[in-house]
Amino acid sequence: MKKEAVCAVVSVPVEKLPYKFNEAEESVIMLKAKLSALLQKAAADVTLTVMTNGEFGVPLWCLEMAEASKGLGHSIRTAIVVPCDEQDTGWAEDWRDRYYKVIENADSAPALPLEYTDICETVEDRYDMADRYMIDNCDFIVAVTVGDEEPDAIEYAKGKEKQIVYFDAETLEVSQ
Repeated sequence: MKKEAVCAVVSVPVEKLPYKFNEAEESVIMLKAKLSALLQKAAADVTLTVMTNGEFGVPLWCLEMAEASKGLGHSIRTAIVVPCDEQDTGWAEDWRDRYYKVIENADSAPALPLEYTDICETVEDRYDMADRYMIDNCDFIVAVTVGDEEPDAIEYAKGKEKQIVYFDAETLEVSQ
């Protein structure tokens, strides 16, 4: 029986990516290919659960890639920690459709326990708490960065002494 591992994926907001929302951009296609290969490699010896908050951009893409990898025979599961019901407000219809498909196909969608949400006053607080929940419940983190810009959750992850794999969205380089 394969060992299990949980990978939390956190990212800088899609607006900070050099190519923003353009999925047809060659850089995005390369980013997706390299991230997908990274997740598939991590799933080689374990049953890997890829957990994200389903945010617009990289987190949603990672859930889609993990779901597609299941069809290739990889031992990958998906989990989405939805920070708030309003997450998809203002999204284009095609992005909302993709988001709901990811939720529908997720192997789990844990609700944030009260100890994570009782101090939340804003949507940003809910994203922070979803990220903390993921970090508290993962074995390692893939952090998508842009140059020196890191996701906000990384300081918390460092304090928890979690293994962090950095993936630079500009150079497509991976480091630890």
